[in-house]
Amino acid sequence: MAEEAQQAEAGDETAAAGGSKKKMIFIILGAVILVGGSIAGTLLIVGGGDDGAEAAVEEEVVVARDDPSYIDLKPAFTVNLAPEDPVGFLQISMQVLTFNDDVAEDLEKHKPLIRNNLLVLFGQQKSAELRAPEGKEQLQKSALKTVQTVINEHGSGGAVDNVFFTSFVMQ
Repeated sequence: MAEEAQQAEAGDETAAAGGSKKKMIFIILGAVILVGGSIAGTLLIVGGGDDGAEAAVEEEVVVARDDPSYIDLKPAFTVNLAPEDPVGFLQISMQVLTFNDDVAEDLEKHKPLIRNNLLVLFGQQKSAELRAPEGKEQLQKSALKTVQTVINEHGSGGAVDNVFFTSFVMQ
């Protein structure tokens, strides 16, 4: 009878061990499903969706850029400043940078109009403002905007990337 009691206890322990293994498997399986579901949900929200949109983004990123072209706007710009200004004149040499061959051709083609508009811009400046680096930077931005406006209105409408003052003299 003692043997039967021992066998019964051993059977209960085996059944209890089998039940706890099943619980552990269900817990692990549930955790894997939760992690997989959260990953799938994240991918669906962040990266999933329209493949056409991804193709459009890739097309925008793969914009071919030509070699840089520096167009020299010779001769130097020389303008008289206002009579009340202590400085008599301003002389600026500049170059225009573009990575678009069509824009480079437009810059050469419309150079007289660009020079005219820049002369007007430079003639409106005040020497006190141009002495500070910020004043020169602001003038450079205004010159870029002036050149870009001419290209947009009379040229191909491509991008003028920057303008550089290669000489800047006030006397």
